Amino acid sequence: MILAHRIRLDPNNVQASWLERCAGTARFTFNWGLARWQEQHAAGEKPSWQKINGELNSVKSVEFPWMTELPWAITNKALSDLGAAFTNFFHRVKFGQKPGYPRFKSRKRSTPSFAIEGRALHFDGKKIKIPKLGWVRTREALRFPGKVLSARFTKRAGYWYVSLQVEVDESRWSYPHRCETQAVVGVDLGIVDLAVLSTGERIEAPRALRAHETKLRRLNKELSRRTRGGKNWHKTKAQIQRLHERIANIRRDVTHKLTTSLVKRFRWIGIEDLNVVGMTKNRRLAKSVMDAAMSEVSRQLAYKAPLVGSAVVVADRWYPSSKTCSGCGVVYADLSLGERRWTCDACGAEHDRDKNAAENLRAMAAAQAVTACCHGSAGADLRIDVKPPLGQESSNVVSFG
Repeated sequence: MILAHRIRLDPNNVQASWLERCAGTARFTFNWGLARWQEQHAAGEKPSWQKINGELNSVKSVEFPWMTELPWAITNKALSDLGAAFTNFFHRVKFGQKPGYPRFKSRKRSTPSFAIEGRALHFDGKKIKIPKLGWVRTREALRFPGKVLSARFTKRAGYWYVSLQVEVDESRWSYPHRCETQAVVGVDLGIVDLAVLSTGERIEAPRALRAHETKLRRLNKELSRRTRGGKNWHKTKAQIQRLHERIANIRRDVTHKLTTSLVKRFRWIGIEDLNVVGMTKNRRLAKSVMDAAMSEVSRQLAYKAPLVGSAVVVADRWYPSSKTCSGCGVVYADLSLGERRWTCDACGAEHDRDKNAAENLRAMAAAQAVTACCHGSAGADLRIDVKPPLGQESSNVVSFG
């Protein structure tokens, strides 16, 4: 199993400058390789990133001696990224999708980043040893024991992060917080309440963007009045980046705490396959839908549940969870989006729209649990195949913020 882990670095000024040099070298190498690729293609040759990498290694010490002061893996990985970019480009063209031809990276517009082979890194608690730089402090230790396959360093909003992929032996390691119950729950995702559980719990949506919208608007107006490229323009731009990072962190914190709590407390979790892209077509709801991050909740549930022994049951996109009476099963087809409470004409039961949807999703998940138990699948190591939520592709890479 491959687990992904992103850790924030805490470098001093000298180390931060060195990381900037590495990112600049990776950007230069990518652009140099792209130019050579185009030259070889124009000359009728068949270019490849391995051939270009060989050319660079042969002239590096003479034409670019400053590259030898940095880890060799930086240039290698930059050209490998170039090859992957062309592979993706040809794949899209082959299947009739919109092509995205690789473009030259700009120092002003591209995100500073570079990659190093995982085997070249060493960890010691809250420290990471980078080749030719030495030990750099981190905000947290590496969580997973195993072989580090790759590491990518990225600068976002003035902070440096390292994203790691770790190969973990499942026979020797298990997630520390296993689900020890057989409880079943239905989860209805929404805009006002991020999640309404069939147990009656309501988790309010963070509305991080709405809370910081006034300040964000003021900073954007301030940026538009600055002289583009000036010192004050860069200062205001950095403020906007930090504010966006704060908004994303607030949203990420809420979704991680919610999904972790659900998979630890409930063995079976019923959710809907929401068409979030379609919901954003409504101009009145688009901002609130994106601010709620409902698709992120579904994505995190899909990968966290198997780690703790839980299972996620995804209802069909057209399943009328809100319109179906959880008491008698009659479908109230005329229920509008604005009706938050309604009364069933058949049995007279009064329903809260979101709570009723959660109860129907719970019943669906409970039926799946009974079916699995009848086939002898119950137990601590329960695994079922679920539909990837929100049209996402299934993957064996698990991400931890």
